[in-house]
Amino acid sequence: MRFLDAFIPLILMFLPMALVVAYILYNKKRLSGKRKNPINIDLLRSPGESLREQIEDKKLDIDSYLTLLPLLPLMLYIIYLQGNKSIINTMVLLVLGLVATTIVVHKLLKLTNVINKLTLGYEAELSVGQELNAMMRDGYHVFHDIPADNYNIDHVVVGTGGIFAVETKGRSKPLQDDGKSEFKVKYDGIQLIFPSWVETEPLEQAKRQANSLQKWLSKAVGESLEVKPVLAIPGWYIERISNQGIIVINGKNPINIFGRKSGSELNAKLINQISYQLEQRCRTVKPRAK
Repeated sequence: MRFLDAFIPLILMFLPMALVVAYILYNKKRLSGKRKNPINIDLLRSPGESLREQIEDKKLDIDSYLTLLPLLPLMLYIIYLQGNKSIINTMVLLVLGLVATTIVVHKLLKLTNVINKLTLGYEAELSVGQELNAMMRDGYHVFHDIPADNYNIDHVVVGTGGIFAVETKGRSKPLQDDGKSEFKVKYDGIQLIFPSWVETEPLEQAKRQANSLQKWLSKAVGESLEVKPVLAIPGWYIERISNQGIIVINGKNPINIFGRKSGSELNAKLINQISYQLEQRCRTVKPRAK
């Protein structure tokens, strides 16, 4: 009886959870046998698709830790009831509980910070993607989150003005003492000069990805192509202080940049060939509803 009495609180806590899980699994199995999704093709990837999936995974991790957190004291209490209730054993259990709780809270805080960074990146890609989608009214083809070997290209724009590989970076704005946010980033063709830091890696990343896309597309269509690297930093004012370097934009009115004549315009046939190859790469999202 003593053993059973100790486990009654644990049974009472897990029983509702088990019933909920059993109901969800039963209902899913029941519906899957009577329903079929009418969408029978894979969907195109949306802006920030990879980041959205990562955010969902991290939120599941948070849910797991939040579930574990209230169970820790209950499990330690059960161990206390079953064991020696001496002061030493009690102190050991208290220390173990404190350490375990501290670890879980640390994991939760770390995951929260990761999700915040991923969300900033996702929202940056989403905002730039929506601006780029507007270019479809002018006959451009726009693709998002294109899978490559071990990375993803945020956006690719194809049209008469050429092929553009767009890397997007979300950067928070620092606040001044008066509460106003710094808003300007200078680009000298070599580095990005933010109000209180300097970056070069996003520029190099944009170049690497454009070069990789250029090699793959040229091989895929059997013709030498040029892919222009672009870096987008949404929400910032870009002050270009040199004519050197790649295209850097804040995402607003991209047609004003991508629609310019550059001497490497594409014809309609080649645009369709390139777009076909990109669409095959991007049509990877499985419909999930029943």
